[in-house]
Amino acid sequence: MNQNSFQRFCAWSAIICPLLFFCAFFMAGFVPPLSPSLTAAEVAHHYQEHSSGIRAGMILMLISGSFYAAFTAVSSAQLRRIPGVHSTVIYTQLVAGAFGCLTFLVPAMLFEVTAFRPDRPIEITHALNDLSWILLVMPWPPFMIQNFAFAFAVFSDKQKSPLFPRWLGYLNIWAPITFTPAVLLPFFKTGPFAWSGLLVIWIPAGIFIVWFAAMCWQLLKAIDRPEANDLA
Repeated sequence: MNQNSFQRFCAWSAIICPLLFFCAFFMAGFVPPLSPSLTAAEVAHHYQEHSSGIRAGMILMLISGSFYAAFTAVSSAQLRRIPGVHSTVIYTQLVAGAFGCLTFLVPAMLFEVTAFRPDRPIEITHALNDLSWILLVMPWPPFMIQNFAFAFAVFSDKQKSPLFPRWLGYLNIWAPITFTPAVLLPFFKTGPFAWSGLLVIWIPAGIFIVWFAAMCWQLLKAIDRPEANDLA
């Protein structure tokens, strides 16, 4: 496998990652998400009824995080090709993406723990479920920093034929802003600001898919440019 083939695989990880992620939710019976307004008995019943699906699904979520790492790596590699972009911008994108991987890994492991003993006292399952969902949905800052760094690099490209179109920079600014309503989820158990609500999970999930698709498309185009062969 040559360098460009591996880079293309990493770019396609932008499709594989969300595909595995959302498949994990379907397997776990988390579509629609469990409402934070459910009682401890209702939450425990879900884990008892779907314990095998949750355990299997969370393995997929763990794997999806590794594909996010590959996607972050190729994004940083391509940003290196933009003349004049300081290494700080590239490292910011890379490190923020590494922290973003934790938002796949940590909640997946917590869901696994919650489903591991579905016959435990229902109050403990209820608390672990709260912890799992909040850690999954609330940590948007790493994605914002990662996307903003990518956008900064795109806007810094003064070449006659820029590596990435400017609209991709604007998308990387707009997309993470739509995730910010999650900051209010600790105050709501129902409505659009609950972790199962329209503004906290449904709209951001849709934007996340659009963003991944756009990034995959543009990364593949950038990799296929002849000068991609000059990457160290």
